[in-house]
Amino acid sequence: MIGVSKRMRKVLCGGLLFLAACGSASDKAPAAQGTGKAPHVAASASPAPATSGAQQARHLLDSLVTPRQAGRFAPRDDCGKVPGAAAFRQRLAEAVAHRDAVAIAALADPAIRLSFGDDNGRDRFLQKLQAPDGNAPEDNAMRELAALLPLGCAIDEAGGLTMPWFFAQDMGEIDAYDAMLVQGVGVPLRAGPEPGAPVSRRLSWDVVSLVAGLYPDQPAQRVRTADGVVGYLPTQSLRSLLDYRLLATRVGGEWRITAFVAGD
Repeated sequence: MIGVSKRMRKVLCGGLLFLAACGSASDKAPAAQGTGKAPHVAASASPAPATSGAQQARHLLDSLVTPRQAGRFAPRDDCGKVPGAAAFRQRLAEAVAHRDAVAIAALADPAIRLSFGDDNGRDRFLQKLQAPDGNAPEDNAMRELAALLPLGCAIDEAGGLTMPWFFAQDMGEIDAYDAMLVQGVGVPLRAGPEPGAPVSRRLSWDVVSLVAGLYPDQPAQRVRTADGVVGYLPTQSLRSLLDYRLLATRVGGEWRITAFVAGD
């Protein structure tokens, strides 16, 4: 079996040929019982009260990065030393903090990839950014960006930016369709779905696999750890490895969002 990050790179290479950075995915059909996508952790998606857009932006970018949290896939910022990357991410975060769809769209390449089909382009990106909060996640790019930005930034093999950070990492032998990132430190793995069920261990920014698909309406999901322990984790603490990711490359000397996609 191919490692998850290599599988994600293979998929992105096939779907986004104009990008030098490539990510992974499995060619299996997703489990019939689940959707493959978990709700985001509200605490990581909403900026703390601040007196300026710049402060809100820094909170979005740094709240889960500094100080470094426990766990092998805890968010990191590897992009800060790349020329222009920090300023680009700051502008993006400020626009998200202000919910300024026009400013965000202005940072995108005209041919930005939003899917692996034909539903692409800057105008369509603006429509997704302006979608009402009640819309389905796939039609609300603003909400997805707010959840994604705190999860760090990595540099791909071609020197482009990959957000979230974990998407560019090698996660070993795991099926990307069933894989979930555990968001948080000391998240309890319980013997049953009840909040008071015994805790078998605590997980910090690790990767687990869904046992029988994802049920977003349920408060807990049945999962298996890398060493085979089965238990239940809070749904709100899980994020699909194939959830939204943002890729940015230099276009004409300036950083541009060249892809904002989910799935494979």
